[in-house]
Amino acid sequence: MVSTEEVGDIFVLRVDAVRLDSAVGTIIRNAVVSKLDLTQKFALDIGAVKLVDSGGLGSLVALLKNITNHQGKLALVGMNKSVRMMFELSRMDRQFSLLEDMPKAVAFLQQA
Repeated sequence: MVSTEEVGDIFVLRVDAVRLDSAVGTIIRNAVVSKLDLTQKFALDIGAVKLVDSGGLGSLVALLKNITNHQGKLALVGMNKSVRMMFELSRMDRQFSLLEDMPKAVAFLQQA
């Protein structure tokens, strides 16, 4: 459901689920929390996700808050058009850093 790798000092998580709900959000949160003492740069590839429900969105907001409380940065990567539209309609695109692909996300996170 969620795979991880490290690209330099960036912790990359790839969601392989079609739906990002609170259960997937919990898996993501646990993976990030385990790395917060080691890095402050996180890229979350949600290119495979077709739907983010309210529980998933809440999990992402809590994740962003947790990361920023540790002076970290989070990039959401590869969002499809319908998921991006949901972020825009809910104005969450103003809270999150939305990047088109992993090279752009890595460049963004390395600026920190």
